[in-house]
Amino acid sequence: MKLNLIKKNIFFEIKKQNLIFFLKKIKISNFFMIDGPPFSNGKIHIGHVLNKILKDIFIKNFLINNFICINNFGWDCHGLPIEQKIFSKKNYYFNCREFVCKTIISQKKDFFKLNLFNYYFYYNTMELKFESFQIKIFQYLLLKNLILKNKIPIFWCYKCSSSLSYSEIIYKNIKSFSIYFKIKILNFYLIIWTTSIWTMLNNQACFINKKYIYVILKSNNNLIILNNLIYKFFKIIKIKIKIISFIKGIFFINKKYIIFFSKIINFYNFKKIIINNKYIDFNIGTGIIQCSPSNGTDDYLFFKKKNKIYNIYKKNCYINYLFLFKNINFLYINKIIYKILKKRHIILKKIFVFHKYMFCWRHKNYLIYFLSEQIFINFNYCFKKYNIKELIIYNLKKTFFFPNYLKINLINMLLYRNNWCISRQRKWGVIIPFCNYKICSFNKNISKTFSSQFFYYNESKKNIFDVWFDSSISLLFCDNNILLIEGKDQIRGWYQSSIIINFIINFIIKIKIIITHNFFITSFGKKISKSLNNFDLKNIFLNYNSNILKIYLLQHNFTKNIVFSLKKIESSIFFYKKIKIIFSFIINNFYNFNFIKKKILFLDKWIIKKIFFFNKILKKIFFSYLYYKIINILEYLLNFLSNFYFNSLKLRLYISKINSYIRNSIIFSFYNILFFLKRNLFPLTSNFLSYLDKKFFYKKNFYFKNKFSYYIKLKKILNCINIFFFKKKFLLFFFKKEFNIYNIFFINNKFWNWISIYFFLKIKKKIKYCNFSKNYALKNNFFLKKNVCYKCCINKFHNLEEIKFYV
Repeated sequence: MKLNLIKKNIFFEIKKQNLIFFLKKIKISNFFMIDGPPFSNGKIHIGHVLNKILKDIFIKNFLINNFICINNFGWDCHGLPIEQKIFSKKNYYFNCREFVCKTIISQKKDFFKLNLFNYYFYYNTMELKFESFQIKIFQYLLLKNLILKNKIPIFWCYKCSSSLSYSEIIYKNIKSFSIYFKIKILNFYLIIWTTSIWTMLNNQACFINKKYIYVILKSNNNLIILNNLIYKFFKIIKIKIKIISFIKGIFFINKKYIIFFSKIINFYNFKKIIINNKYIDFNIGTGIIQCSPSNGTDDYLFFKKKNKIYNIYKKNCYINYLFLFKNINFLYINKIIYKILKKRHIILKKIFVFHKYMFCWRHKNYLIYFLSEQIFINFNYCFKKYNIKELIIYNLKKTFFFPNYLKINLINMLLYRNNWCISRQRKWGVIIPFCNYKICSFNKNISKTFSSQFFYYNESKKNIFDVWFDSSISLLFCDNNILLIEGKDQIRGWYQSSIIINFIINFIIKIKIIITHNFFITSFGKKISKSLNNFDLKNIFLNYNSNILKIYLLQHNFTKNIVFSLKKIESSIFFYKKIKIIFSFIINNFYNFNFIKKKILFLDKWIIKKIFFFNKILKKIFFSYLYYKIINILEYLLNFLSNFYFNSLKLRLYISKINSYIRNSIIFSFYNILFFLKRNLFPLTSNFLSYLDKKFFYKKNFYFKNKFSYYIKLKKILNCINIFFFKKKFLLFFFKKEFNIYNIFFINNKFWNWISIYFFLKIKKKIKYCNFSKNYALKNNFFLKKNVCYKCCINKFHNLEEIKFYV
């Protein structure tokens, strides 16, 4: 047996005859793993490889421990990452669809190299039925009065030229300059501290707490500041100032002032008002805050009740109303305003401050609060009326989280969650219909045939659905126990959106297990990402097998960052070589074994007991999800077998006779070692083991062939999963007509004679089996009125539950 590591993975053609997959135990507990969809915007990267391999290992471990766990690939087909790849404006909609279809095909080819389970079926958010179902859910939310259309400041990216959700925002510590400036009111000057100078153009009021005591300071002018912040102010300003007297904040309420731009720009000639605010912080600033309601949610909520709100900035964060600031971005306006204020002697002090600021996770640029009309899911109404927050947290207690801190982080994020903005101002996506129930139902029926193409040419204002809203719907198609495995960045994204939508519609969280993993990093500690282009995946696929990648991943704790380096991968290559050498040694010496004789030597019996002991330990580790410990145990066992046990066997094995009990005891221990290794190495080296099955075990009259053939128990498997799949290939005509077929799955790995194709269905009538034609028939079917097989017309049937299927 050759030890060629660079050789391509071994794959097998699917047999269309074997149509049912089943397991040993009659009592079957089922899990369904839904894939958090990646964007179909190019080639796969190392993060996709890590995620898909982990899911594949989890599924195969579930199957080994007699659970049905089936996964389903997914692709996110809408959003900005796909728009950025399309440059031509002609036939924009069809170009996007064509690009998405090509990228899905190319990514599937790359995933095929990893030898993944259930590779053949997938869902994507661009499907016609998926989009119609999405509008149907939006229609349901409209009926429940959970959709809110409101004009409010939201997170805005000037490069995306669209609103962003909380999950698309990154906070970074930055160094920026801030200023202390003064505003004249009567014979006094109010001192205000700000870090965002560009918001002064949208200034419409100032906030003062009427209950606080303020101080009048004497320098060149009468300055006013909060009493608690005098000493901090003196340290920063470093100017000789005297305290004249004290005054209460209520004196300034409803007083009017004129902004300093009034002499430069006619737009600012009208007077602004001072408003009372209870929530002014007396630990930071000066106790007086400028109010720009179009650039802040708190300012907007205080100011919107009585006054009109204006916004100078446009969607691209440029100003076109004012000639002085025309076609200038808000980042450069800071410098211009600072120079104007300095000439007019309005600035008291300029200081640099370190603070957190929000960035776009795609473009890594600054974000602003921007006043625009958006569509929201009204969580505040939902939480008050139905107490959904408390119910979600109560239901999440039943789900298992790994690692444990994930549960606390997710609950804390859900507690402080505000209204969800589901509208985006983009071109490519499912366009939101008018917020009207009748129109929405009409659009739902049209989308079954025309998809979002109908809305693209008919809607005047094209607001598309948020991408997280698209992908969160995938959980609603599954009626069974759901298993989620994604990266830790999905805690604030897909996990939250899918849990919320799933609970609002079903009032049950069907998710049973949630697992997160970290990412690959370089030897310098930097994250390996697609945007940085600091990793080439082609060299890995050319030089290393998928089995080596799986072993390398499981040698590390996936809850922490994994350092990926070509030097460290040599240890996993050595481990994989050792597995091949041990299998070749056992298989080449495994012949003429007499199963009737049961005499076993003491050393062989001790080895068998030791293997069964470790087998129990590995089963316990499976339920703890600490898979790096499995590799440590297997490494210890392989070293022990090769260094101690096999060396001591060679004399007995080669000298003894073929049918002697000494040789039979050795081969019986080989059989148990093979059974143990095949069972526990199946998640790591499934294609290698299937190669062994095909090359060695099926040719010889081997014991595995009869022992691991399974009986069909259709009554236990039926109605197992009710999941959508729109492309049902490889179906016989008879099954299409007679059964309600929910799902079909294909397996590209064979192990212990597992069937290569299987499906879940709901039977309308009683099914029978004809021994002569070896086909299924139904009692009183639509082909013939009698109990007759429609192919051979023979009345003899056999009970279905007693039929065996072999590969």
